Amino acid sequence: MDLMLPRLNALRDSEDEAAIAGAEYCHSTRLSGVGVSLKDDAEALGMGVSVKSDADMLNMGVTAKDDANELDMGVIDSAGSADVVMSSQDKVIVGYWLVRAALNVALSHGANKNKLLRGTGIFEDALKPNSLLSIKQYSSLLVNVQSQARGGDVSFLLGGAFASQWLSSPLNALKTCENAEQLLLQLTQRQTYRWCSLPLCQFQRFENADQIMLVPQFTGVSSKQLQFSIEVAFASVVALMKSIANKRIRLSFSFTDSRPRNIADYETHLGLKLSFNSAFSSICIEKDVLRQPLELTAQSDCSAESHVSLEGVVSNSATQTKEGVSIELQNRLSLPDFVRRYVYASSNTQAANIGLPELAETLNVSVATLKRKLKEYGTSYRALCEEVQRNHALLLLSVHKVSNETAANAMGINDLPNFRRTVKRLTGKTPSELRI
Repeated sequence: MDLMLPRLNALRDSEDEAAIAGAEYCHSTRLSGVGVSLKDDAEALGMGVSVKSDADMLNMGVTAKDDANELDMGVIDSAGSADVVMSSQDKVIVGYWLVRAALNVALSHGANKNKLLRGTGIFEDALKPNSLLSIKQYSSLLVNVQSQARGGDVSFLLGGAFASQWLSSPLNALKTCENAEQLLLQLTQRQTYRWCSLPLCQFQRFENADQIMLVPQFTGVSSKQLQFSIEVAFASVVALMKSIANKRIRLSFSFTDSRPRNIADYETHLGLKLSFNSAFSSICIEKDVLRQPLELTAQSDCSAESHVSLEGVVSNSATQTKEGVSIELQNRLSLPDFVRRYVYASSNTQAANIGLPELAETLNVSVATLKRKLKEYGTSYRALCEEVQRNHALLLLSVHKVSNETAANAMGINDLPNFRRTVKRLTGKTPSELRI
């Protein structure tokens, strides 16, 4: 089985934006001076992974140089904190359309406008198409929506409402995508679009020979808000794919929670391919579906009004909406997402002494400052490390059913007793129980 494990995809996801748009890139960079060899990773796993197949999968004109070269790591390559949203109060979210959609849904479900905006620092009369919000502001708004709006389907309606704004927002550039694969890649992996569609969610991408799995990772979301946020994100992806592609794209969804009472809402907004009590929440899509061309007739009438092209939206560049408003799009990772990718990359090198001090040095901040910034996001370095390890273990053991030896090697754990203890601590189950 040709298996692309997290170490490969976590790094590939952070490629330079121009490379994702179709430019040629070379797999040759390092994280804090630690090389990540793609060839060595593949041989250690015994999975037959190659750079060529990875690049060909993108089908977007990306050229791989040599499978012995190292995987491009984009903004993680010691660029420092300038490429990272260090504070939850940094204003990076293109929030005009998102706020408008949230207000429309919440007010139609019994919420009070003054209470919705209370404590958010958002003022409706000051909102403009080029207004920027912080992660803290936007997260506070969603907390208010969840607590005040009535109805079991509010999360799904919210995701659909966010998607309904796409043609007026910077997302209108996505109508130039040629197939479902390009569209999914732009929506879920590209940072510039993340800040005007799903600013609190970054998808980690895994794949095997037949399908691609997207696992959501959230920033600035509390445990009480998590399931609501998952439903919003999944509904938004479904609605965006359908609106832009002008047809329903076949997706399947898994949830860690048990089967809900309002299952009809799930089926209405997400479709019938649902599973519950799963190892982790995810979106899955078959590769044959990804290759399908898109039908763009529904939005062709608007092409003359928009001056945005997919190739024109690169890192930190200005783009223009349908209304002609110039907006600066950000190619930046949130701090928690940066840490997650760092942990994936550094743990998989099996190198010693790659931890919090080295991460702080990469970001050009002190350890104390880094801890304080992560606390501001409601998380910590240890919590993010355990999240990364847990997802990796679940993928290897529950999804791909690999042996303990293979899983331990992939996770950078040297001895099997320590591996078993780690898996039990992270997941509550033994490796054998996870493989059932």
